[in-house]
Amino acid sequence: MQSAVEIEAQLRAKADEDGEFRALLLKDPREAIKVATGVTVPEAFSINVHEESATEFHMVLSPTGGRLSDEELGLTSGGAVPTSGGW
Repeated sequence: MQSAVEIEAQLRAKADEDGEFRALLLKDPREAIKVATGVTVPEAFSINVHEESATEFHMVLSPTGGRLSDEELGLTSGGAVPTSGGW
């Protein structure tokens, strides 16, 4: 099973190579993820995809208290998502 980081890298690479996929990822990220990876993202999980431009920057902050402990960090390298709301 792929980790969330691996899936994100796969989606970014495919979006860079395929304009139609990029448009789908922006319009319907849940469907784009399913098409590219076969992974079905639960409806309760929200996905937001943004496209930067030369004059726009997006920054994503971790949830408050979202710093990982050393134990959780070790789990992520093995592909686990250490949150209760993960996929």
